[in-house]
Amino acid sequence: MALFRINPVSPLIFCSACVLALLLTLSHTSFADECADNIRSTDSQRFDDNHDGTLTDIDSGLTWMRCALGQRWEGNTCLGQPGHYTWQSAQQTVRQFNQVGGYVEHKDWRVPKLPELAGIVERHCNNPRINLQLFPATPATYFWAFDTKPKTYDQAYVMDFGTKGVTTLLKSDQALVRLVRGRQ
Repeated sequence: MALFRINPVSPLIFCSACVLALLLTLSHTSFADECADNIRSTDSQRFDDNHDGTLTDIDSGLTWMRCALGQRWEGNTCLGQPGHYTWQSAQQTVRQFNQVGGYVEHKDWRVPKLPELAGIVERHCNNPRINLQLFPATPATYFWAFDTKPKTYDQAYVMDFGTKGVTTLLKSDQALVRLVRGRQ
């Protein structure tokens, strides 16, 4: 069951989703690399494994890359070091990525919106705050969201898969990127 549904044209719902995402990421503290009682808010059964380094979220219809941009899927894990991008270079890299062929025959990958990124947060785990069975080798650090901070055009939202949850960074700062495709 999804925690929340979003109508992409409603700013009020989006703001509510941002607040919910922040509360979800800050609502549980635990020890590093541990999950509370094997409970998962991002249950593995909610995702279809496409056996190509991607997962499809049954609830949202979104398809996620299991690895951060810069890593590669091999066997059942992500190898290599993820790339660090400014917000603008992340957008440019995704455009170029799609232009040269994309990934698994899809050329419509994008940087996720904040509520979408919040949908893969594992609130019962910490450092990283993600289900490592689904998204192996995910660093406990900032990942860019597509969304920019209203009225502050030099900042964009990030999701920290460590302990900080949702915050903003200057677009000139660097963060990691996990790509998604599907509903917008």
